[in-house]
Amino acid sequence: MTLKITDWKRKLTTLEKIDTTSLNSIPDDIITIDEIDSAINALTNHVRTVVEKCKREVPASSDRRKLTPDVLELIRANNAALHCASAYPTTEYRSRA
Repeated sequence: MTLKITDWKRKLTTLEKIDTTSLNSIPDDIITIDEIDSAINALTNHVRTVVEKCKREVPASSDRRKLTPDVLELIRANNAALHCASAYPTTEYRSRA
C-alpha cells in the first residue's frame, strides 16, 4: 500500500513561475463571462497540473522509522503547524517520529 505526498516547497516554486502557456492564454482585459470562465479554467488547470507534478508515492508504513528523512520532516512540520494553530493542543498533534 502506498500514499501520495506533495512536495509543498517544490509546488510553491513551480506556482511562482507565471510564464506558462496555460497562464499566458489568460487575456489582460477580461470583459465577457466566457473570458472569465476561460481564465478560471486556465488557472484551475495550471494549479491541478502543478499539484500532480509535485506528488510522489511513498510506502504507507505504520512504522515511521522506515520512512525517509524528508517524509519525517514533513510530518514534523505538519504536526508543528497543527500544534501552533490549535488554542488547546492535544496529543493528537504530536509526533514521536
